[in-house]
Amino acid sequence: MLSQLLKQRYQVVQVLSQGLFCRTYMAQDTHLPEHPTCIVKHFLPSSECPIPVEIRRRIFTREAQALKKLNNYDLVPHLLTSFEDNFEFYLVQEFIEGHPLNAEFLPGKRWSEKKVFQLLQEVLGILNFVHSQGMIHRDIKPSNIIRRKQDNRLVLIDFGAVKPIWNQLIRGQENFIPVEYSTMAIGTPGYMPQEQQRGKPRPNSDIYALGIIAIQALTGVHPTQLPEDRNTGELIWQHLTQVNPQLASVLNNMVHYHFKDRYKSAKEVLEELLPLKNFYTSLHESDSTLLFEPQIPLFTDNTNEVFESEVSAPLLNNYTNDTTISIFPSKSALLMGLLIGAVSGLILMVVSYWSLQVIAPAQVENSHPKPSGLFR
Repeated sequence: MLSQLLKQRYQVVQVLSQGLFCRTYMAQDTHLPEHPTCIVKHFLPSSECPIPVEIRRRIFTREAQALKKLNNYDLVPHLLTSFEDNFEFYLVQEFIEGHPLNAEFLPGKRWSEKKVFQLLQEVLGILNFVHSQGMIHRDIKPSNIIRRKQDNRLVLIDFGAVKPIWNQLIRGQENFIPVEYSTMAIGTPGYMPQEQQRGKPRPNSDIYALGIIAIQALTGVHPTQLPEDRNTGELIWQHLTQVNPQLASVLNNMVHYHFKDRYKSAKEVLEELLPLKNFYTSLHESDSTLLFEPQIPLFTDNTNEVFESEVSAPLLNNYTNDTTISIFPSKSALLMGLLIGAVSGLILMVVSYWSLQVIAPAQVENSHPKPSGLFR
């Protein structure tokens, strides 16, 4: 695929991800001056998809038109074009230069409340627009939020049409879909609420995912490591950090187990955060604080385990975590313990021997009767 020229225009320079339903490439537009970088998404190759091409074409065209509605908004990648080539379908999207948010999740550190508040405000603003266009993102996670290099603003990426296309294919063409695919959820474990795991995402499923990211930033703990209440399914996290009660209340309402208990819209969350705006604007604290002796191992978002196609090969190589937790001491700890025990025992023996030598003469002296006064 490398060096391949798509539609006699887009030169593939790197495969960014390889998945079940979609391949994502970094490419260069050879028809424009300086060959600017773009992102190309290749959907449902005909050799790997059981859906008739006519159905795929109709759904793809409709979804591409829906994505164009986002083009008048600056904080999502713009759809540059879409095309069909040899009965296969492609989207060409704007390339956002910057770094993903998970690069800011450093082991042993947590974000300040002020920085988390700014994150919430920015991404909720994006979601408010996206949801107003009748779209749900379905895979909000730190690696899908880019801090744009040119202005430091947050941009929400990965609006590829594979998600709504696949959902519609499953709903409308069950007879064509293999059983193992038809029950597959779209999203990332830890950030995906229970209704989305059942294949029924809602706008406040995105709100749930954003709330999880905020909790991860505040605690330094990956969401898959957060404990849950066995009876209610609610996350237990406030013991891991000190948080303004009002902010904690907002976050808890974002991540309720049942979608009916959550905020219904991004606008509603923004309104709840409004009273805190002046408070956090006036703060001048550092953006991160070192965590001492965390109660749960710290993780960055390098897991990238998803239930759909957007899994890149490089990320999969980084998925295995070398950190292990053992209840047994290490060899060096055992040797040190034995050495300390031996020295302590030797000291105890010396002290005991010395004590006996001092006490024995005294006992002998006390055993002789003292002279009576008659012999004086």
